[in-house]
Amino acid sequence: MNVMLLAGLIFWGTMSLVLSELMTVSVTMTQTGLVWLSYGLWAIAGALVVHAVIRVLRERRTKHNEGGRHEV
Repeated sequence: MNVMLLAGLIFWGTMSLVLSELMTVSVTMTQTGLVWLSYGLWAIAGALVVHAVIRVLRERRTKHNEGGRHEV
């Protein structure tokens, strides 16, 4: 799993949420866009974690299944 990509997604997701909270001007569309951007980046980061876990589980299952086969 690319840890730097995951860290970047989480960082920029948090930064966009912080920026939306710091905006004092009445620009609701921009604030809403930044909030959804942060949620999207966090969702991508979560999907990367789930993908990495599934890949590790598949590798373990493959190794386990190959270890039980014996040819006569």
